[in-house]
Amino acid sequence: MDSTPLADAVANRVDDGRMTFDAPIRDALLRLGYLSEDQTARVAAHQAERGLDFDQAALELGFITSEELDRARELLIGSLALQDTQRRDVSEELVVVNDPGCLRSESIRLLRTQIIAQHIRAGRRGLAFVSPIDGAGCSYLAANLAASLSQVGTKTLIVDANMRSPRLDQIFGLDVNAPGLSSFLSLQVARPERVVHANVLPNLSVITAGPPVARPQELLSGSRFRDGTNTLLREYDLVIFDTPATNANADALTVGAAAGYALVVARRNFSFFNDVSTLVSQLASARCPVIGSVLNEF
Repeated sequence: MDSTPLADAVANRVDDGRMTFDAPIRDALLRLGYLSEDQTARVAAHQAERGLDFDQAALELGFITSEELDRARELLIGSLALQDTQRRDVSEELVVVNDPGCLRSESIRLLRTQIIAQHIRAGRRGLAFVSPIDGAGCSYLAANLAASLSQVGTKTLIVDANMRSPRLDQIFGLDVNAPGLSSFLSLQVARPERVVHANVLPNLSVITAGPPVARPQELLSGSRFRDGTNTLLREYDLVIFDTPATNANADALTVGAAAGYALVVARRNFSFFNDVSTLVSQLASARCPVIGSVLNEF
């Protein structure tokens, strides 16, 4: 993949031997002419003094407007996202695209309405789909909700945080060997935006799980995952995380804590009430509020 000048600048930006998470947005603001070099230095000083992110420090000083920041973020995402990975047709599982008139699609649209009204409009930008056991339909619901939200203009990102048995690459027809979440967490890629498949559908971007790794829980528990998640939450109206079942590992609890909120998925005549109740208690212990639950019949 040919890199852009901005992407190269971001990939090579190192301060005191560490990759900085503020460098990309700073470079974008400079490139667009929204900040001068003198203003940039003053923002950096204000950032250190107040403990803010670079973009928030620039806003607080009045050097940029919210509209200018949005344009800089759009440039940043376009410059860093994966541009030429192989793509196939989306799976038939994506019913809101392949069969929008069916009962399943209508049920997804009802869930979309509730998520917009009770979650997005409240300013919440992260949501982890969690289930106590495999086979409840987490990936199916997460993918279809993400696609449905994008259809009404909600700028959506879906992240496959199930690095044990990922499925989003299959559902969205993406290259299973492309860089993904594991690439970012294992330091093979400098920035989370560099593993984004942009505009897989209009208004919908995807981060796949990436190449297999030996210890997913250790990678998800590190500060790099939380910092990367915070970066992504600022760039999209909603970031949806697909997670593995909690009866085998604690990955979903870690992801839910970073995302901020969770939606519990159960399946009729398949999931056990005690398992769901235990999961809700575990999420509470992880300080991840549950916004609701879905009883999947499909």
